[in-house]
Amino acid sequence: MAFFRSCGAALALAACTLAASAQQQQQPPIRIAHIDTFSGPTASTGVTVSKTLLYAVNLINERGGVLGRKLEVVAMDNAGDPAKAISMLNSTVDQKISFMVQAGNSGIAGALLGAVEKHNQRNPQSRVLYLNYGSALPELTGEKCSFWMFRFEAHQLMKMYAIADYVKKNPQIKRIYLINQDYAFGREVSADAREIIGKARPDVQFVGDDFHPFGKVKDFSPYVLKIKQSGADTVLTGNWGNDLSLLVRASKDAGLGARYITYYGGLFGVPTSIGAAGENTVFQVSSWHPNVPVEDKTPALEKYQKDFKAKFGEDLYYTSIVVQTEMLAKAIEKVGNTTDLVKIAQALEGMEYDSPFGKIQMRKDDHQATHPLYINQLVKGVKYDAEGLGMGWKTVAKVPGAVTELPVNCKMSRPD
Repeated sequence: MAFFRSCGAALALAACTLAASAQQQQQPPIRIAHIDTFSGPTASTGVTVSKTLLYAVNLINERGGVLGRKLEVVAMDNAGDPAKAISMLNSTVDQKISFMVQAGNSGIAGALLGAVEKHNQRNPQSRVLYLNYGSALPELTGEKCSFWMFRFEAHQLMKMYAIADYVKKNPQIKRIYLINQDYAFGREVSADAREIIGKARPDVQFVGDDFHPFGKVKDFSPYVLKIKQSGADTVLTGNWGNDLSLLVRASKDAGLGARYITYYGGLFGVPTSIGAAGENTVFQVSSWHPNVPVEDKTPALEKYQKDFKAKFGEDLYYTSIVVQTEMLAKAIEKVGNTTDLVKIAQALEGMEYDSPFGKIQMRKDDHQATHPLYINQLVKGVKYDAEGLGMGWKTVAKVPGAVTELPVNCKMSRPD
């Protein structure tokens, strides 16, 4: 506004507007390093994430950017390797980039979190703020929490409480079979299911608990036979990618009618890979889906889902990326600069954001976002289908954020 006041008479307004626009264009962009997996077996997920981040950045840039500056994404491929991710962090620092996004792999997230914490303690003049759009392991905002990291998606334990709330209200669920990939996340899903669902529904029987090698099983029929023989009416799994698709398809081939409650049934490519085998049997827990209840719809939400599909040919899945980018922009605007990361982090702490996807609250004590969660079923006859299948997600339960807001397990070291 001060710039326009200095221009003087109204006759000069057009010239001043052009000058102001040129001045904005000369401002360097606010760069965001995106350190994720863009090559290797899980590259498709990283590519989808990168599209969502670009979409979120463009939403902000189309309305003028932040502090008159555009946002710019600098993609860095960690190739699914924690050591490479840390080297990408070093590159982020060398390029004087202050903001970093990552989440896809919890093991990489843990390595990056430790590296960011150590770097920021030793180098207060070149600190990095780490924005995590949804790594699953609770400890990242629990015992390993850091002032320098914020997670914008409910973690695995929070989602398990949402699943338990759903199971508690559905007495037809009586016999649950657990099957998971044999790594940290799968082990946690199994243990937490027994504890949390067991307390919510003491009458539920866990009739099986299998772990299988990650990404190596080509034929799940032996596992499906065990599930069928157990008499399970429900299968709960943290499986994702081919390990989920092959499992559900093998179940269909064997005539297994059990429902599948999943964490990642809606992940890009999974509905297509599962195909007709998933109709009515696959459920997922998620922070959003295109067919949320009418009362939760907003014009912006409708616009987001349609625009994203038109631009990228994919369904919008990682809404937490849109949320984190918007909240970062609000924090920077509140502080008035991009250099004081302590104040930007403090502006994020406790922030409440009425997003198109629901009310988001960023807890100050552990930097963990809380928000509503949905339990959805893959069915025919919904407004928005999934990946052109003729089937899409229908809400069967909405779980308020308060249900999954867990006690703080974080002793955070704060900068002076």
